[in-house]
This record gives sequence, C-alpha cells and structure tokens, in this order.
Amino acid sequence: MAKFLSEYDDINRDALHVLEEVYAPLGGVRGYQDAVIECLKEKKESCSYLPPVKEDISVLTPTIRRAILAGIEKLGEMAEFYPLGGAAERLHLIDKKSQQSLPAAKLIFFGKDLLEGLIRDLQAREYLHYKLFGKQLTTPIVMMTSHIKGNHDHILDLCQKRNWYERPKDSFTFIIQPSVPVVDREGQWCLDEENRLLLKPGGHGMIWKLALDAGVFDNLFQLNRNKALIRQINNPIAGVDYGLLAFMGMGHIKEMSFGFASCPSDIQAKEGMNVIKQIDGKYALSNVEYCQINEKERSSYPSNTNLLFAHLEKLAPIIERYPFPGKLLNFRNGQARLETMMQNIGDHLQSESIETLPTYLTFHTRNKTISTTKREYVPGDPMLETPQGCFYDFLRNGRELLTEYCGMEVPNIPDAEVFLKEGPPFLFNYHPALGPLFEIIAQKIKGGKIGDGSELTLEIADLFLENLHLHGSLIIETSNVMGHLEKGCLKYSEKTGRCLMRNVTVVNESFKQDQFFEHEIKRNGSFHLILHENSLFEAENVVFKGDHLIEVPPNTHMIASQEGKTISYKSREGFWNYKVSESAEIYLEKEFSPLHAGS
Repeated sequence: MAKFLSEYDDINRDALHVLEEVYAPLGGVRGYQDAVIECLKEKKESCSYLPPVKEDISVLTPTIRRAILAGIEKLGEMAEFYPLGGAAERLHLIDKKSQQSLPAAKLIFFGKDLLEGLIRDLQAREYLHYKLFGKQLTTPIVMMTSHIKGNHDHILDLCQKRNWYERPKDSFTFIIQPSVPVVDREGQWCLDEENRLLLKPGGHGMIWKLALDAGVFDNLFQLNRNKALIRQINNPIAGVDYGLLAFMGMGHIKEMSFGFASCPSDIQAKEGMNVIKQIDGKYALSNVEYCQINEKERSSYPSNTNLLFAHLEKLAPIIERYPFPGKLLNFRNGQARLETMMQNIGDHLQSESIETLPTYLTFHTRNKTISTTKREYVPGDPMLETPQGCFYDFLRNGRELLTEYCGMEVPNIPDAEVFLKEGPPFLFNYHPALGPLFEIIAQKIKGGKIGDGSELTLEIADLFLENLHLHGSLIIETSNVMGHLEKGCLKYSEKTGRCLMRNVTVVNESFKQDQFFEHEIKRNGSFHLILHENSLFEAENVVFKGDHLIEVPPNTHMIASQEGKTISYKSREGFWNYKVSESAEIYLEKEFSPLHAGS
C-alpha cells in the first residue's frame, strides 16, 4: 500500500486511507480488491428463488385500516434514514449559473427540492399524529451523504438555507458515505484525466455499518427510537395516500425485524426484485438486482422499491456480523465499483420456514409506491424513471383523488405521448398535510368541477372546499399550514391558516408552463389567497372573476360576500366577541358565519 501511495497525490492517499479503515472487516484495501475479484468471477449464489408472501395493502380492509392507525400511533418510536449520497449521473442535474453538477436532492419538483418533499411528507405524518393523539413529535432524521460532486456540502447548504426545514438542527444526523475505486472488467482500478483514482460512492448498503460505527443507533435508542423508515430521495411519490403508514404499521403490529414495501414490477425499469432466497435449507426475504436476473424471471417477482422498515435493535447484531450486504459490480460503459445494497441485509435474517421469517413485504399499487426521478428525459424515449414520468404519475394520482374520492369533474389525462407533446390538461398540487390519506382529503374537498387548462394549488391543511367551479388558477396558501413557529422551529398547533369555500366560482386565464414538473408556471391571472397565522377566510355563493390577490392578516376572520356583481370583504380580528350582560356577567359570542357553523 505504501508503494502505491507514493506514486499518487494526497487525494489518492486520503481515499485509500478511508478505504483501508471502512473495509477493515474485510482486510482493508486488499480485502476490497479481493471482493472485487470475487464478484468478477460472476459466481452465482448457491440459492434458488421463490415468490415472496405478500401482504396486500391495495384495498382498505379492516386489517389495513388497523395497520394505518398503528403507523400513525407508533411514529414516536421511529427515525427516518435518507441515503442521499449517490452520484445521480443519469439525471445530469446542473446548476444553471455555475454549470456545476448537483445532487438529486436539489432537483426541483412541484416547486420544491426533493429533500423538502421528503420532509414535508414526514411532517404531514407527524401533524396527523398530533391531530389524533395531541402529541408533539420531532422524528430524528439520519442522512447519508458523500463527497462526490460536493454532495455533502450541497445537502448541508440546502438544510441551512431552508432553516433546517423548521426543525431543530440537532434532530439531523449526517454520516458520509465513502467513495471507492472504480474498476474495469479485469479488476484494474481506473484513473481520471488528472491521473487520480476514479472514485464513486460505495453503495447505499454502507448506511448500516456507518450508522452503527458512528453511534447513531445508540443515540436513537436513548431517544426510545428503535425503528426506522428508510426512504430514497428519488422516489417522491411514495408518500401519496396511506401506503407508507400501512407499511410501517404492519411492521409494528407483526413485530418484524425488517420489511420491504413492494408493488408490481415493470421490466423496463432498472430496479431490483423482491424474492425469497432458499439458502442451504433456510429461507430469507431479500432483493435481487435487475442486472442479476433476466427479464423473464423479473416479471414473476414484485418490485424492490428501497422503501424499508428496520427494527434497529434487532438489526444491530446482524450488521456487526455482516457489515457489507449485497456486494455487487454493476458495469456501465465498461466500468463499475463495488457496491453494497442496504436492502440485502435481509439475506442474513433467515429462518427454517417461510412462515416464521422475521421479515415481511407489503404489496401496493405501483402508481402509489414508486415513480422515480433517476434519469434525464431524452426526447423519443419513454418517460419511465424521469422527472416528467414522475410528474405524470403524480397528476394521475391527483385525478384519482379528485374524481373517485372528492366527486369532482376533472379533465381526462391523455396517454404519455400526447402528454409530453401538449402538456397537462390541468394542474393539481397540495400540501401532504391536507391528508395525506385520500379519505381525509375527501372530507375536505367535495364536488365541483375543474376546467381544461386550470390549476388548483392547495398549500393548506385546514380547508373545506365544497362545489368549487374552477376555470383558471386558484392558489390557496398559508404560512402556517400545520401550526406556528417557536424559536424558528415548527410547533404543531391550531394556529393555522384556514379556508372555507362553498359554491364558489373562479374564472381567470389558463396557465402556461415551461418546465411543468418543476412547477414553473406563467399566469396571466389567478385567484391567490394568502393566509397568515390563526386566520380564516370564508366565501359562499361568490364568483371571483379576473386577477385577485387576497391576504388575510394574522388572527383575522375575513368573509367575502357578493351582491349582484359586487364582492365585499368584511374582516374581524379574533374569532370571539367578548361581551358583558346586564347582570355583569362576561360571556363570549361566536363571530362565525353560517357557512362555518354548518360545516
């Protein structure tokens, strides 16, 4: 090793020192290279594959409802792990000003970076817990970053600029994924143009060993957080509706060590398959990567989505024994690096029979489980695994919500080819705290119609919207979706912005777009309602034509009413009138309109 180091610069030297330390259980640098050679031999696993037993959560049975409730109730036992350190090379995400490569977390999707999307989903679940059980939760977040393309610095910069997403800074923990040498098909290490080692992240399977070695598990145990949801950055659709809650709840109810959230496979997608492995007479629920199994076989197994449930206390001794699960060389353009797979820790959770496995798998519809943003869209290619394809799936889910749950009349969504050519027929975006369960949202939005070329954006949780007729843009947003801030951190409370509308018509110009998945929208007019802390806006039997910007101050109740063509606005500060009776008694009188009382 010393001779090798003397021939290269300090960057190579540092990389090899890290490799020597991280791979010490295998024998350091030499052990890493030995593992590469073993993988190059393409020796197939001495096991056979069987289809896994699936817990179907696609239909809301009483059992699944109990799992959803358990998923909400047990959030106080959970942490969340986000592996963010991948190179995201196929996405080709570039900073428009500096022309530097950016990590996937910085992709703008529906107007928010992908990392903010994950945290919004988490906060929506915490808010739902608060509304049901009255308890404040701050779920610890563990992020695995890397130094490739400045990934770690970019993620840190995101968190700082977003004020840690209004969460305590100490609720975030960072571990850095090591970079490992890239090899060719003969196992020779590759160099870049500057004669330095060509390095890439060592795979998301490093997350277990790094977290254990860094004391992350012990810190979580001290917080009574002994279970975790693992979620990748490039699958923003996973938080839609109830899928994640049912998945987590099933793990709690069954007291499982490890779990996979799965769905039907798509053989065109570059994703693994969940299988039962039969190894030396024992069984394990695990993952086989797409490059390890042919297309015919892949269609027989459900998709691996990298949505995982982990009982950390039960997993810790397994990680100690098997710190590098699922070692794999996946060659692209003649080059690969030794990757480890976080989901393949399941290989080492074995049982004598399938029925007694300490692992489980839920099976849901694909459109509510996985739609990734892995690669840049190339005209003429399918939208699968692109931001455009993910947006398409989001819009289809939104239409299902509005039509099948809320009873709205909404334009049809064309097939993918027409969609790419003409764009979306309408836009619908909402804060996950509006639900996230579709059944919850259906109690807040009832009936009405959305016309062609219309946009409905709902950045609000406390909403009652009945019989809306929308022809243009309606944007309802509040600075206080789920509560208020205390010392810069979100505190779930009733001090939200609230909106109640019944029999309201909004008419203005249709939207125009450049990058529709980024939510870059050009509007010639809109009805834009902004609500501040503890405010309420009400409108009934009102037609809003043209461009409107209405801002409701904090602690204010505003009512819009219409007589003929004239719309008037009446505002009251506070929601109660304090009065004194003739007998000197102090009493409160409601200042709510019939709309509020009737809803």
